[in-house]
Amino acid sequence: MLGWQRAVDPKFGSPNASYLSKAHVLNAEDVMQGKLPMSALGIKAINDKQLEIKLTQITPYFLQLLAYPTTFPVPHHKLAQFGDKWATPKNIVSNGAYKLKKWTINEKITAERNPFYWNDKKTLINTSEYLFQESLASAYQRYQAKELDLTWVPVEQIPHIQKHTPDALIVVPRLTTEFYTFNVAKPPFDNEKVRKALYLTLDRTLIAEHIIGLRKPAATLTPPEVDGFNAPNIAELNQPLTERIAQAKKLLNEAGYSEKKPLQFEIFYNKYATHEKVALALASEWKKQLGADVKLRTMEWKTYLGERNVGNFQLSRMSIDAEYNEPSAFLNSLLSTSPENVGQWKNKKFDQVMKDAQSTLNDKTRADLYQQAEQLIAEQAPLIPIFYSPLIKVINPAVGGFPMHNPQDYVYTKELYIRK
Repeated sequence: MLGWQRAVDPKFGSPNASYLSKAHVLNAEDVMQGKLPMSALGIKAINDKQLEIKLTQITPYFLQLLAYPTTFPVPHHKLAQFGDKWATPKNIVSNGAYKLKKWTINEKITAERNPFYWNDKKTLINTSEYLFQESLASAYQRYQAKELDLTWVPVEQIPHIQKHTPDALIVVPRLTTEFYTFNVAKPPFDNEKVRKALYLTLDRTLIAEHIIGLRKPAATLTPPEVDGFNAPNIAELNQPLTERIAQAKKLLNEAGYSEKKPLQFEIFYNKYATHEKVALALASEWKKQLGADVKLRTMEWKTYLGERNVGNFQLSRMSIDAEYNEPSAFLNSLLSTSPENVGQWKNKKFDQVMKDAQSTLNDKTRADLYQQAEQLIAEQAPLIPIFYSPLIKVINPAVGGFPMHNPQDYVYTKELYIRK
C-alpha cells in the first residue's frame, strides 16, 4: 500500500505518478494534483495479506498493470527506520531472486542471489552486474571488449554485426512507436488539411527500412503486436505515393498554400543520432514532395522535455514505450484530459470511444472500439506514426535463456544461464 501512496504523493514527484490514474484507481488523479488527501486514495490494507483496491470503472487489463514496478511493494518498516536511505545495499529488503550487494552511482549495480527467494533452487546465475552507460557506442565498445554480455546496439553498427556475428544479434518486436505530434493549438497545424497533407506524403517505408533500418513502417499509433488489437486498414496509406502527393497538394491549396506561398514550419526533436536522421529525412521529403520550407530545432533531453510539455513547438518528435501490453497504453495519450497530450488535440468522439472500450468486458467489442479510435486518428491526423522500434541487442552467445517472445523487454536474470 505504501508504494502506491508514494507513487501519487505530490511531494515525491514520481515520473510514473499518472500510472495509477491510468489504472482508474479511485481519486488517484486528484491526490496526485494535491486536490484530495492521501487517505482518499482508493486503496487500503485489509490485513497483512489482503489489499483492497477501488476502481472508478471496469478495467479489463488491471491485472496486467500490477506487473509494473510502480505497483511493487515498499517495506514500510525500512522506510520508517531509514527514510530515503532505505534503498541502500545494507538497508534494502528484496522479495526477488536477487538482492542488492553494491551500488556505485553512475557506474554499476551488483546483485547477488537471494537465498530466501521462493524459487531460488531454479536460479542459476549467482552474481550479476548492471553497468551504467553514457551512450550506445560506449556500451557496444565494452561488449566488444568482453566487459558486457548483453547491451543495446548503435544503429550504425548493425550492418557490421549482421555480416560478422549474426548469431549475436537479437531483434524482437517491441511495444514502441516512434511518431511526430502536431501542436494543433498553433498555426499552421490548427488546420486539419495541413496536418493531413504531411501525414499522407511521408514515406514511412523509406525511413523505417532504409534510412534507419530494422524498423517496421507504422500506419497506426498502436503496434500490431499489442494484445487485444486488430489493426485497421488505413486505405489512404495503401495508395501509391504519387496519388497521395497529389491529394496532399490539393489539401494545401485549399488551406491557402502554393508555390508562391509555401508551407513553413519547424521540426523539434531531442539530440540523438537516430532522431537526427529521421528529422533530416522528414524535412527533405516534405521539401521535395510539397515544396515546404522546414527548419530544424534540437535540444538536450531535459530541456527538450520542458519545451515540449509546455507546448513550445509546432511538430515534435515523440515515442511511446508501453508500460503494459494493451492498446490503451498508446491511445490514452490522446485523451483530452491526458497530461501526455502535449499536442492539445481534443476530440469528444475519440474520448467516448476510449471510455466505452475500457469499460467493456467483451474482448471483441473492445477490439472494435480500439479500431475506431485509430481510424479517428487517421482521419484528423493529430500525429504521424513513423515506425515501430524492435528490441535490438547483442548478446554473448554463451548466455542462454533470453526470452525471444519479449515485446516489453522484460529480461529477468533469474531465467538466464551460462552455457558451459
